[in-house]
Amino acid sequence: MKKLWYIVYCCAIPAIIFANFYTETIFIQKIGGIESITNLILVLYYITNRKSKFVTNDWLLIEALLFTCVGGILLQLYENEELLYFINTMGFYLSQFTYINIFRNEGSSLPPYFSAFREWKLMAVSILFILGLLFVFTPYIPDKLLVISFIYSTQMLILCWMAYYRPIEKKAYQVGILGAVLLIFSNVWLTISLLVAQFPYMVLIYFIFYSSSQYFILESILKNINNSTLTSDNPS
Repeated sequence: MKKLWYIVYCCAIPAIIFANFYTETIFIQKIGGIESITNLILVLYYITNRKSKFVTNDWLLIEALLFTCVGGILLQLYENEELLYFINTMGFYLSQFTYINIFRNEGSSLPPYFSAFREWKLMAVSILFILGLLFVFTPYIPDKLLVISFIYSTQMLILCWMAYYRPIEKKAYQVGILGAVLLIFSNVWLTISLLVAQFPYMVLIYFIFYSSSQYFILESILKNINNSTLTSDNPS
C-alpha cells in the first residue's frame, strides 16, 4: 500500500502541476492548487498508514494539513493579490501553529534563554534567517502584510527550534528535522517567486520543496506515534 501512495504522491501530482502550467491563473493561485491536492493526498496517506486508534496528535496533524488545504482552495476564489498573500500566509500560520502543538505534546520545549546559546550553529542559522528577512525580503513585502509576515516568519523559526528539541526516536527525529528545513526553503522560494523575481519552473521547484517538507514532517510524526503505540502495547 505504501508503494501505491509513493506513486500517487510522486507521479500524479507532478502531472497535475504540468497541466497547471497551461492555465491562465497567476502563480499564487497555482501554488494554492498544489497545496490543496498535496495535503488531501497526505491526509489519506496518514489515515491509511496509522496503525492504531487515533489520539490527539493524529487529529492535530490532520487539522494542520487541512488548514493549508482550505487556504489553497480560497486562493482560487479571489483576484486581489494582497488578499491572496494574506490568505496563503494565514493558512501556513495555522498549519505551523498546529505542528508546534504536536511537537510540544511529544515533549519538545524551547530551552532556557542562556542555554540556547550553547547551540551556536542553530543560533547562527537563526540570526542569518532574521537578517535575511529584515534586509533582503522586507523591502519587497507590501506594507499591509509586514506585521503578519514578521509574525509568520518568527513562528517558522520557533517551529524549527521545537523540531530540534523533540525527544523522540532518532530516525523519526532526523526525518522531522529534514521536513522543517525543507519547509523553510519552500517559504523562501515562495517569497522570492511572489515578490522578488520570476524564474523558469518556479511552480515545479516550489512543489518539490513544499510537498517534500509536508511529507517528511508527516512521516516523522507518524513514525513517532506508531513507535509510541508499539511501546505502550508491548512494555518491557
